[in-house]
Amino acid sequence: MNPIPLPEIGTPRTVARGRSAHDGYQRGWGLMHAGVADLVAHHPLYQAGVEASAHWSVMVEAKRMNLFLILTSFYAGLGGKDVIEFGSYRGGNALFMARVLWDVAPDAKVYACDTYAGMPETDSARDLHGAGDFGDSSYDALVERRDALGLTNLVVVKGLFQDTFPALARERPTFGLAHIDCDIYSGVKYAQEAVWPRMARGGYVVYDDADTPSCIGATEAVEELVMKRKLHSEQVWPHWVFRAGL
Repeated sequence: MNPIPLPEIGTPRTVARGRSAHDGYQRGWGLMHAGVADLVAHHPLYQAGVEASAHWSVMVEAKRMNLFLILTSFYAGLGGKDVIEFGSYRGGNALFMARVLWDVAPDAKVYACDTYAGMPETDSARDLHGAGDFGDSSYDALVERRDALGLTNLVVVKGLFQDTFPALARERPTFGLAHIDCDIYSGVKYAQEAVWPRMARGGYVVYDDADTPSCIGATEAVEELVMKRKLHSEQVWPHWVFRAGL
């Protein structure tokens, strides 16, 4: 696979409080201002991933492109390359990442974690979404789509995060990417605390919804992560991105 040529950045390759500003600029600034988005859009592996996800993904394209760049241009040196997604909805983005990872790290797995029955109970003091939102998803349909595509690296995990993740952790995976795509405080809070010890050094913790006006609860959970771990974010567009263990 030919990687995307990323723009030259004058920022030094140093790390401060878990952030490489250089790497963040290459992705975020590159996508917004330096023509990287067009290069990604025409890359055969990106197109294959989009085709695998079919119409099942509701992700903003800039965010999908950012995940593609992380997996294809920043993943090789990580000590573990499994991917976990907390909040998969219909599974379109999990299918996309599994198809890309098939070429990038064929021995790695993508774990797609969701109730596949809508949101659980939420906290109305924090969350705009309520129980049952996004209930138009289907575990069986996602498994059928996965099998039709032959994506044996995609593991579909049904249930509440707190009920399913402990069993995954006992398998001792090391995640290079944790994609936290749940909209409510409790889900984000649990996911980031549970996955952090299982991240590879330098692994990417990426939030889909923490910058969304309907997801202030998710924002609050990330604020708590920043305060607890005294982190700088590596990107705030198109995602909030943090690095583990740096």
